[in-house]
This record gives sequence, structure tokens and C-alpha cells, in this order.
Amino acid sequence: MEKRILVVDDDPNVRHVVSLALTHDSPYTVHAVPSAEAALLQIARQPVDLLFTDIRMPGMSGLELVQRVRELDPKTAVIVFTVGPEDLTPQRAAELKIDCLLEKPASPERLRLAVDLLLDPMRLLPRPSQRSEAPPPPAPRSVQTTPLSPQTGPLGQRLAAARTRRQTMPLHGAPVAIQLTSGQAGAGNRAYSEAQIEAMRQALKELALEPDVHCAVLADSSGIVLTHWSRRRDINVTVIGALAAGNTMALAEMGRNLGQQRPGYLVIQEGHDQSMIMATMNDLLLLVAIGPNASLGWARIATLRACEEVLRIAQGPPA
Repeated sequence: MEKRILVVDDDPNVRHVVSLALTHDSPYTVHAVPSAEAALLQIARQPVDLLFTDIRMPGMSGLELVQRVRELDPKTAVIVFTVGPEDLTPQRAAELKIDCLLEKPASPERLRLAVDLLLDPMRLLPRPSQRSEAPPPPAPRSVQTTPLSPQTGPLGQRLAAARTRRQTMPLHGAPVAIQLTSGQAGAGNRAYSEAQIEAMRQALKELALEPDVHCAVLADSSGIVLTHWSRRRDINVTVIGALAAGNTMALAEMGRNLGQQRPGYLVIQEGHDQSMIMATMNDLLLLVAIGPNASLGWARIATLRACEEVLRIAQGPPA
């Protein structure tokens, strides 16, 4: 069944751009209306899976609309357009259970990514037509070990992500750090303050500075990147986080179908030129890429130690 999206904005150009971005080569049915009042009439006739709304509109505001929609159907996913941080405080966004904040103007790619994360995360996995025609490498070796901690629900859990902000820290001969911060409740209604996310970034620094580590990406279970260390500037960490989350969900589902009682929490994929280690901690996941000369045993232990520190920070009170 096609997912239904309702776009609400008093600017016809914004309605056109968002609708076009979400309908091109997508499984979604998109309707657009110019006001919150019209949106409520539309929703009364036919509920929607996702509400995409501006905040500042004549008459009823976007936040009033979100509050009414939450009363009608708490399961409706909500994405809100903002112009700046003064439009919406993190506390108010958490109260309304807003899933995602996008600052204007947002590119079509960012619009689609936000929607796919909420409605159809498996679309983020490469399609057969997008894969290389080169002969496939030998099948990777996967190793699963004992759990770090209980895992929360599937990738479809609701995420409230604050306006993203990139920060770079160039270090001579060292990795570059990129931080995408969120001050709102994430999957499982867990909120991470900027101080916590900065502490998580520092917790990964020692691991990331190892010469055999190519990158370390920390994301939540919905694929939103919290912090990232890398030796390359051309890595699209947004896609990596989404794919890692999709892979986690796929492996968990595969295990359930095979009769696995408890899903795995550590996966090692060994490759010729690079290996990957992916660990799951509650509503967080850590992906570490290492070079071919690195010891998998060392990398596993180092990753588990980093996970323990990140989990300690995550379970503490937001600063």
C-alpha cells in the first residue's frame, strides 16, 4: 500500500519543489495544500502517513497543526520546515514529538532522505541497477558475538532529529571530525544533549586516531549520524548511517526468520582492502572501517571498549 504524504506550506513554490522531490521515482502519494486549515480537512477525509509542514503560515500555524494531528493520530510521522532555531525550541519539538526538522532551503536529496528514513528505510539500500557490474568479491565472513546490551525496536522507531549542524576539525595527519547534533528525543524517546554528543565524539577519538582505522561513524537506530571521525572528506556519512541502520534491521529480521532468539550485536565483515565492524548498543550503532593490515581481534576489542564508553555517556543524564 502506497504511503500518503501531505505537504502544507503557504508558498506555492515550496509546495511544488517538495511535491516534485517526493513524487519522482518514489512509492509515495503526495498531496499539497496552502494552509493548516486545509490540511485538517484533507486529513479528516483521508489520514496520511507523513505530514510535511511549514511553521509560519497565515491563520493556524504549523505547530498548532502538528498538535491537532497528534491528537487525531499519534502515529503520523511529522517533518517541520524551519527558517532558524528561533522558530522552535528543542523542548517544544520534543513535546510535539516532531520526527525531523529541516531548515529552509532543503535540497531534494535531503527531503527524500528524511522521508525515506521515516517511511521506507529499505529504499536507502542500493538497487540492483545501481550496483557495479564488476565481478563480485568473495563472500564476506560475518562473525556475531555476545550482546553488549538489550536492543530496542526496529528501524521504524520514531526519530526526532534537530536541525543539523556540521563542524569540522582539521588536524595535521589526523582524521577530520564531523558532528551532526540532535537536541531532541531520538528512537526510544531518548534525548542526547550537545554535551553528550561531544563527549561521545571524544570517546571515539582514541580509536579513530589509530593509523589502521579509516573511519568511525556513530548513528542512532534510525540512521541519523550523531558524530563521525574520518580520514577522508569525501565520505557521505548521511548515507553510511542510513545504510548501517538498514543493514542492522535486515540482519535482525533475517535472524528472527531463522529462529534466532536474540539478535546479534556485533558483526564483522572482512574484505580484501577494508574490513568493517558494526556494533549495536540500545538505540545507537557504531560502524568502524579498518585497513587490510589491522588485526580483526584488536579492532573488535577496541570497538567494544569504545562502545562501552559511548554507552556510559548515552545512559547518563543530558548535560
